[in-house]
Amino acid sequence: MNPLIKQIRPVPRVNARIRLPGSKSITHRALIMAALAAGPSEIGNPLKSEDTMLTARALEQLGAGMNWGADSVRVSPPRTRWREPEETIFLGNSGTSARLLIAVVAAGCGRFALDGTPRLRERPIGAAAYALASLGAEVRWLGEPGFLPVEITASGLAGRRVRVDAGKSSQFLSGILIAAPTARSDVRIEWSEPAASFPYVLITLEMMNKAGIRFERTGANSIFLPAPQVYAPRGVVVEGDFSSASYFWGAAALTGGAVFTYPLSEDSPQGDRRLLDVLGRMGCRIAWERDGVRVEGPDVLSPVDVDMNMMPDMVPTLAVLAGFAQGTSRIRNVAHLRIKESDRLESVASGLGVLGIPVERLEDGLVIRGGSAMAPSSPICAFDDHRIAMAFALAGLRLRGVAIEGAESVAKSFPDFWEIFDRLEG
Repeated sequence: MNPLIKQIRPVPRVNARIRLPGSKSITHRALIMAALAAGPSEIGNPLKSEDTMLTARALEQLGAGMNWGADSVRVSPPRTRWREPEETIFLGNSGTSARLLIAVVAAGCGRFALDGTPRLRERPIGAAAYALASLGAEVRWLGEPGFLPVEITASGLAGRRVRVDAGKSSQFLSGILIAAPTARSDVRIEWSEPAASFPYVLITLEMMNKAGIRFERTGANSIFLPAPQVYAPRGVVVEGDFSSASYFWGAAALTGGAVFTYPLSEDSPQGDRRLLDVLGRMGCRIAWERDGVRVEGPDVLSPVDVDMNMMPDMVPTLAVLAGFAQGTSRIRNVAHLRIKESDRLESVASGLGVLGIPVERLEDGLVIRGGSAMAPSSPICAFDDHRIAMAFALAGLRLRGVAIEGAESVAKSFPDFWEIFDRLEG
């Protein structure tokens, strides 16, 4: 199938109120914890996207029941953990699904094979697998060691001390944490520092706590978790997605307009809320209201120098904004972006190049010299990466002739993105 090319319509000054979909990261975790629970759970406002549905279908293969309503899903855990799938569990290009579920399948008994697209096969999962092996799982690589496809043979997790290398992804650590309560005895979990995107681990821990799981932070990089424990069945409402909100904040920032995004909470554990602080440094005005946040853009964007390790998914959005700022911006400490849905540092640099924006590629980031963006003569390639497609759509609000090649990739996290984006008005 040929990639979809989406033409973007310029909007002089955006003024909009945007209702956001549910958080992708929270939806993944809520589905998995519900499948591990002692009884049925109800999840309200779940994100129904390509990635989260891959997680849901995988859990169904393992025996969980999924009863979807208009704005909720009822998850019924299987009677035994887990039903051994008749076929390989296919996880598309969902790194979150792969890195969480490899640990979750090891919490059951049986043989489980996991695989994905060619791109997912290039994204490492060895750190999770090696930690699981130390907890008693048998890992057999079906291709290149450290990458999908992989076969896990498990008889439940043993309770012992385990160390997780979370330098390339905090999802390795989150997966082990979610599965650890099922172990036969207590688990001590340690991880290497710095852990990439650590706020996602805090989301995991907060959700585990709300589901009745007890644990103790025994150090900056260690947790003691008594086991076995059981997740409590409960009702959960998934909060709005800060990552999805960022594109509309960017629309306000680029056009000097105003956007209100909801439902969002100022005390949310989602790390991508920190982009608001960066936007403030660039000249935006930020105002929290009862159920969301209002962002107003400045007449001229200021450049920034930012360590983005804690919110790497926001790099494409920030990079596009930096391309229109008056001065040189630097984005640092995000080498792990090279193993996302695309090599995001290269994908961003390519898109900026199409817009005539000078960019220097670094091993762990980018230097962007803003202020010289021009109308492009060719489409901007999304590299089958949802965040590249959505971030570079922002440039089309300021420049005529911007088109995104591979626009269908937004289905991975925000299926309604183009419908909402097309409604942006001055």
